[in-house]
Amino acid sequence: MSRIVYYVAASLDGFIADTEGGVGWLDAWSSPELGYEAFLEGVGAVVLGRATYDQLPSLGPWPYGEREALVVTSRPLVGGPGRAIATTMGELGVRLAALRARTRGDLWIVGGGRTARACLTLGLLDELELYAIPVLLGAGIPLLGAGGPVVSGRTLRLLESRTFASGVVKLRYARAPVAVG
Repeated sequence: MSRIVYYVAASLDGFIADTEGGVGWLDAWSSPELGYEAFLEGVGAVVLGRATYDQLPSLGPWPYGEREALVVTSRPLVGGPGRAIATTMGELGVRLAALRARTRGDLWIVGGGRTARACLTLGLLDELELYAIPVLLGAGIPLLGAGGPVVSGRTLRLLESRTFASGVVKLRYARAPVAVG
């Protein structure tokens, strides 16, 4: 079965993008040793929030090839890039389950933070692969988005940690089973 993975880089103060939604600050930290290409090879489909989806054309060609894209939005998708299907937050669980059933490879929560928060809250996020970048942005888009349902009390189990010479730290967590009591 496909995993649903939030593979993401964040500043040490917890932001995945700057206040304008930009990720140019990550360019200086890009390195083959971080394993992005290997991760992408295992991805069968992507899940994006609407802001992330709308921003992609400004960054260059559609980066996900023929992979299906599930876009969480309340507005219709008109003439956008890639094989995109729209879904609302209310339908996210059902749509993710259907996508997972028909996809070979992992489902990557590309962004944003609110989409990742919703998946975590719904108990659908299998893994969080976080690259902590040694930069302080001071403000921006939070790792798990602002607002929305609180996910306090969720426990994650550490699967891997790795430190790179650049100061970047990889932290890979799995969703821990919910205790029945």
